[in-house]
This record gives sequence, C-alpha cells and structure tokens, in this order.
Amino acid sequence: MSRPTQIGFTPVIVALLLQLVPLSSFSADRSYIAIIIDDLGHDRRAGERAINIQAHLTFAVLPKTQHAVRLASYAHSAGKEVMVHLPMENTMNKPLGGLALTRDLSEQDIAIVLDQAVRLVPFAKGINNHMGSSLTQEPQAMVWLMRAVRRHKLFFVDSRTTPKSVASEIAIQENIRTASRDVFLDNDRSIYGIDKEFRRLLAVAKRRKTAIAIGHPYPSTLQYLEHAIPMLEQEGIKLISVSEMLNLRQSARQLASY
Repeated sequence: MSRPTQIGFTPVIVALLLQLVPLSSFSADRSYIAIIIDDLGHDRRAGERAINIQAHLTFAVLPKTQHAVRLASYAHSAGKEVMVHLPMENTMNKPLGGLALTRDLSEQDIAIVLDQAVRLVPFAKGINNHMGSSLTQEPQAMVWLMRAVRRHKLFFVDSRTTPKSVASEIAIQENIRTASRDVFLDNDRSIYGIDKEFRRLLAVAKRRKTAIAIGHPYPSTLQYLEHAIPMLEQEGIKLISVSEMLNLRQSARQLASY
C-alpha cells in the first residue's frame, strides 16, 4: 500500500489505518493520558477545530497572538483547560515573538513578562514552554520563573525541548505542581509518524499508568485525534486534563507513602 502524503489524507484512511494495525491489548486496570495542543493563537479556524474535539484536551495558547484571547475564552466556555504557552530562548536562534523569556532578563523582568502573558491568555491554569531549549537549562532563570508561577498559583509543564532541562526539577524545589512531557505526537506530521507516536504514548501510559503528550493544531494531527480518541475507552485508557493528571499523580504518591 502506498504511503499517503503528509496532508490531504481523508478521515476514511485514518479509520482504515487504525483498523489495519489494532491497538495493543491493555490490562483491565485503567491508565490515563493527557494531551496538550500547543501553539494556539495564530490560526483561529485550526484552534476552533481543535477545541471542538469532544475530549478533555488541554490547550496551550501563545500570548500576544491575534486570536489568543478569543481561543482561550472559547476553550474555557467549552469546558476545556487552558495554559499559557510561554516562548523561551532556544539554542537555534529561532524568533520568539513579541513576549518571551531570555537569559538576559532580571527576576523582575521575568515576573513582568509572566504577568503580561497571564493577562493575554484568560482562564489559564498553568504554563508550558514554547521552545526554550536554552533557557530551561539555566537554573537561576528557572528559579525566578517558578517564583512568578507560584504567585499566580499556576502549574508548570516542562515541554522538554532539551534533555538538559532543569525546569521541572526547579519547579519541584519551588513547590510548584509540575510534570514533564513524555511524547511529542507530531514532529513527523505524516499520519504514519503521528500513529507511531500515539501508540508510543499509550505504551508509556500502560507501563507507568500515566503519560503526557504534546501535539499541535496541524490538520493531520487533528484528523488523527478525532478518530483515535473515541477508541481509547475500549482499550482501558482515559484522556484527562493536565490538572487532573497532576492531581492523580499526587494522590498516587500519597498512597505510596502510607
């Protein structure tokens, strides 16, 4: 069978692919996943399509984008969880946009940037980093950031754009509710690439009982999720928000300590 192109495949093909390679069998014990859709704010139509997926996806909105307020508000009204997707300095010198954290900022500067970002993304319950492969390696900057995060009573998810990140470790030290991304769903935007990473997400969840993925509002990703998510329940997997995931993990830690 020939491979479909990165874009242009139909929902029928997605459904066929999911039937062609059945999902692995899971135990009777339920496992949990959270999926964050990053980069909302530039494309209103793509953002609305993502939000309209009937599932507890979590949406990370870029501040200072054209549709940030509209999409954050729409997600909230639809009962979905919202996060600030905060740009941070990267090692590739990629452009950061109009509101970002860089290594030359002071503690006060970092607090001001986060204040502005939170105002621009209403209803946000947490933040995660957009890029940040450089800044998340800087312990002092992460301490300053987490102190600002704590003042806003937010949680923090480390997107793990570098294995050298210390962000989640610092968040724990600063008593911030935190987690790290386990899987990127769509670095390869083809249906085969997304399918491979989605199955890896489920395998991690089966092994650890919980797992967190990050995807983007690409047409291929949204088409895949629209068809794959309804199949989770029969496999013993439940999709929950990031807040619910953090609560679940905290409860598990408390039970383990007894």
